[in-house]
Amino acid sequence: MSGTDLSEDSRAGATVRDLYAGWRYAAIGVLGAAMLVLGLVGHYQTVPGIGFTDALYGTIRLFVFEYDVDDDPSLALDIARFGAGAVVYLAVAIAALGILERQFTLARAARLRGHVVVIGNGAEAVPIAMSFRSSGLVPRSLVINDDDAVVTRRRSGVVQLPSVSDESLRRVVDHAAQVFVVGATDEETAQLAHRLRGLPVASDFPTTVLLTDRNLVGHWASAAPEAVVCRPAQTAISALRIAPPFADDAMVPPPVVVGEGAQAAELARWIVTGWQQPGERLRVYCLGTDQRWVDEAAAGIEERADLVWVPMEPNVALAPRTIRELAGRSPGPDERFAQGKRRVYVAYPHTSRTVPIAAAIARRVSEVDVTAVVDDADAWSGTLGEKSTLRMVSALQLLSDPTTLRLSATDLLAGELVADASRWPADVPGVFGSVLRDADRKAVLDAQPAAVRAAVRAVAENIADIFTAAGVELDAGFPAEVPTLVLSPGELTQIEAVLARLLPAADQEMRDPGRGGSALRRPADELRLRRLELAARLPVLAARAGLVPVRRGGGDAPLTDAAVREMALEVHHDYLRTATTTQNATQSPTARLGWDELAETDQRSSIAQVVDIPVKLAALGLTWRPAEEPQLYEFTDAEVELLAELEHRRWVHFQLRNGRARHTFNTSWQALSAGVQEYDRGPVRLLARLLASLGYEVTDQH
Repeated sequence: MSGTDLSEDSRAGATVRDLYAGWRYAAIGVLGAAMLVLGLVGHYQTVPGIGFTDALYGTIRLFVFEYDVDDDPSLALDIARFGAGAVVYLAVAIAALGILERQFTLARAARLRGHVVVIGNGAEAVPIAMSFRSSGLVPRSLVINDDDAVVTRRRSGVVQLPSVSDESLRRVVDHAAQVFVVGATDEETAQLAHRLRGLPVASDFPTTVLLTDRNLVGHWASAAPEAVVCRPAQTAISALRIAPPFADDAMVPPPVVVGEGAQAAELARWIVTGWQQPGERLRVYCLGTDQRWVDEAAAGIEERADLVWVPMEPNVALAPRTIRELAGRSPGPDERFAQGKRRVYVAYPHTSRTVPIAAAIARRVSEVDVTAVVDDADAWSGTLGEKSTLRMVSALQLLSDPTTLRLSATDLLAGELVADASRWPADVPGVFGSVLRDADRKAVLDAQPAAVRAAVRAVAENIADIFTAAGVELDAGFPAEVPTLVLSPGELTQIEAVLARLLPAADQEMRDPGRGGSALRRPADELRLRRLELAARLPVLAARAGLVPVRRGGGDAPLTDAAVREMALEVHHDYLRTATTTQNATQSPTARLGWDELAETDQRSSIAQVVDIPVKLAALGLTWRPAEEPQLYEFTDAEVELLAELEHRRWVHFQLRNGRARHTFNTSWQALSAGVQEYDRGPVRLLARLLASLGYEVTDQH
């Protein structure tokens, strides 16, 4: 018998049975109480002067079919002695029917195929089963927990069973399409998962466990056979996909996380690990009464994160005031760039605290975009006015949504790859082909042509092999340490070779010359450069999808976060020298400013220039190596021109991604004057000296 043999009951029949299931025990209780009252009244009427204790004792005996009153019983006592027996028989009959119904339901459930089974007492248990069934992904869903109900939600196609024996559990999960273990606590989840592993089933069933503690999740993912979902982390990842902390085409002030506990910590942590660029220390303001959750969020990413704790009591008056004070202490907006609203995320352990504080911030601070992470958004949506701008993300809905639960790191990475491809200028040829953008210049994978989807999927599905080619492993087990990874030129070259096999792109049109093209390179060279640029972006995109690239066994890694920041300072000094020799050909006011006087965006631009060094070296087939006395590599004039052009394109891309679309020099390399071009040649000539300062020299790849 297949799952479709358990057909839906008719509406009328389902209503009758549901009423029966819900009221049968209550009816027995009411009838029993009525017989007890009638028995007491009847004893008082039949036996004058009887005490309450004797009357009660005599009435209770009626329920075990004992009656020894000598006088003629009154009508009330007569009704009670027969009614009590009827209640007992009815209770026995209902209990017997319950046992039969349970056995019948178990027998039917054991014959299911391709169904979903949810085991445990967690809040997500029933919603998961109902979501899978209503989505049409499975013919039937089963829930097994400690609820006394036997069969519930008939019209939804969900069967709910109380705890069952190991043999019954084996029969239920055998041939299941998916099993979820959703304990009310992590200890309960671990016990249930252990119980499932010991079942002698005839077929394997994929199992996913939902856990709360990130340390336990990391341990579980390292060796346990089940797939694992970390509740706070998965909610944070999904919430940040819905409401990203930064914009793709505008400057956005540092984000703010308001709250307490694990969910707030995961939001702050994933903002850093998903959006921090190498060399930068990403600032996130953390508002709350206890600093421990901030320390927890920063553990393992201290070098990458600047988590600023701001003490604040959970008060609807203090929260908006504190947000406004942060804005007052921050530098004013850089008029050169388009500006976006600051992102604020609110997450307390109790939704009753989250909603009023988040709503107060959204109502009183118009310069921010507020997202509240709550348990159940539907339960609180009616408390917001029609004009409220507050966005609520429901953890319960996310953690019971089949799309979210089935969303693998591969799916997340595919989405990030196509989104990142759309951030390049539209006229720059890409390795995935022509990416389609919507009215907001966003790219969604499902809306892309088949060729683009196939190319993106090819990279996402083979990401582990891609990194393995460069000696880099992907750790999806919530590692304690999450270092910044800047791939070396040799590693980029190895990854590019794998990408070339996965993405031959023989039919891609590579335009030249133009902003994306070059008179110095053939189309094949352009495509190789695009692959190198993609390879350099892969560590950040993989981390955003929950995959942490880790270089095993050491290796040459001169571009640490600290080294990048030191080299960026020297890059700015070289910029000042170029401005002097060219009489400030760009007429930029930054040509007179020291490093500490620069706007944050200008500092980030110099950092991004340093991080791009491996791409430039790999483009020429060069790499670096440690040396006690580094020899300075001399670039030929042709190499300088090539890398200078690449540097200009990188700079244009940086400007566009930060909302500066109308800059005078956002044009092709060929359109620049000789003096302006010198600003791009300078960093190329400086490259070897920068590496030498770290004890490395440029050499050919072998």
